[in-house]
Amino acid sequence: MEVLQKVEVEYEMFSGWKTDTSAARKWNDLPPKAQNYIRFVENHIGVPIKWVGVGKSRECMIQMF
Repeated sequence: MEVLQKVEVEYEMFSGWKTDTSAARKWNDLPPKAQNYIRFVENHIGVPIKWVGVGKSRECMIQMF
């Protein structure tokens, strides 16, 4: 708990997208704002994202590699 009291939160603001992405199956099917968000997360955590979920079912996945 002592360590957590020293944590400072950093917020990043992103424009959203109001487009249904559930039919996307490839990277290029995603809106540019969604692509920018995913790239930001990758760069921020330093780990490549391999899968992006765009819906409820297993078929609603974009394989990034």
